[in-house]
Amino acid sequence: MQKVCVIVSLAWLVAAPVAAQSPTPPATSAAEVVRHDSGPPLTLADAVGEALAHNPELRALGAQVRATEQRPAQARSLDAPMLETQIWQWPITSINPANTNAYMFMATQTLPGAGKRDLRAAVAARDVDAAELGLSVRAREIENLVTQSYVELFVARRAIDVYEASAGVLRQLADASQAKYAAGRISQQDVLKAVVELSKLQDELIGLRERADLAAARLNTTLARPVEAEIGPLSAPPTPTLPASVQDLFALALDHQPMIQANRVAVEHAEAERSVARAESKPDFVVQAGYMLMPHQSDAWMARFGISWPNAPWSRGKVDARVAEVAAEIDAAKAQQQATENAVRLAVQEAYIHANAARQRVTLLETTILPQSRQALEVSRIAYESDRIDFLSLLDNQRTVLGAELDYDRAVIDVARAFSDLQAAVGADLGWIPRLVPSSPVAGGVR
Repeated sequence: MQKVCVIVSLAWLVAAPVAAQSPTPPATSAAEVVRHDSGPPLTLADAVGEALAHNPELRALGAQVRATEQRPAQARSLDAPMLETQIWQWPITSINPANTNAYMFMATQTLPGAGKRDLRAAVAARDVDAAELGLSVRAREIENLVTQSYVELFVARRAIDVYEASAGVLRQLADASQAKYAAGRISQQDVLKAVVELSKLQDELIGLRERADLAAARLNTTLARPVEAEIGPLSAPPTPTLPASVQDLFALALDHQPMIQANRVAVEHAEAERSVARAESKPDFVVQAGYMLMPHQSDAWMARFGISWPNAPWSRGKVDARVAEVAAEIDAAKAQQQATENAVRLAVQEAYIHANAARQRVTLLETTILPQSRQALEVSRIAYESDRIDFLSLLDNQRTVLGAELDYDRAVIDVARAFSDLQAAVGADLGWIPRLVPSSPVAGGVR
């Protein structure tokens, strides 16, 4: 008996304010409303362009490319000449340098063997190619990060709109249940259910706003903006068209994927290194010229010519070992190239399958599940107004509509992520961005 009294008392305490006014969740502050759409509008294309232009990682890699571009010229240049001066036959009995027999002034220049400088420049050129491809790989990754963050922020904001629209519907349901309760047609329990459901929606909205704020922070960081910068209204990208054949994507990836190209450059770099290693068997030269000044005799010219002997029995092993080392590096680079191609094929295949399945799910939700769930809600609303069903059944249909809306959003973001992964795997601009808004509006409320 005491438990019953307590329950009735609690119900009265909750129902009393409900009877006085319509149950409404805590209002969103003006600052939160402004923040949702404050700042200039931002399209996905503008976001990607801003990231590629201002991202500090890309600027650092660009500077590294410019630094690497100076290597071929260094490889083609000769070593600096050596200028020398010697005093010849300075008597130990005199501290006067004028008593010496000769002063020698010499210039020495080392000359690499024929073709060695060009081969070394070819290796340096491959370093430039590798640096440029590293920049391209990171640029694709940054583009993918921007796309993912942009879509996540867009969908989070739209989910907030869906929840707020659902909250408006629940308020109308609460008003209808309150009117019926005042007329004695239903119990207090139906009125309280609407209040509880509104509180649950507010709890979900807190999580959605957190998700939107985190996505905005990630997007700002990638765009090199202040992490707390405001992001204005986002635009839905155009409707995508999934390529008909995954084989065409494979061929496109083999030609454009920066990672595959980087592996090809690695093979070319190793082959260039092998050419340099083989060229080490050719001799290098040393040329020296000078003038001998002899105060007590006739002056004289000086000349010296030297040649290395890399094929000497005690030196040949070094050259052979270097050639063998580079040959192993070539084999490793080719194996890595094949592994990368296989990984890219798998990534393209998986992204294509995910995108195709997600698009089918979006179509099913948009053309079948969403309209049917909205129709069921409308039918149940009419039945509730005529007392043919209880409030719990009406509330379940409202939850079904909300769940279908959120399922649609999740399917949409799955399409966007799959496409973003597909474009990153292919390494080329496919010109294909998923649509992010359904054709039908959010379900209306109770009249």
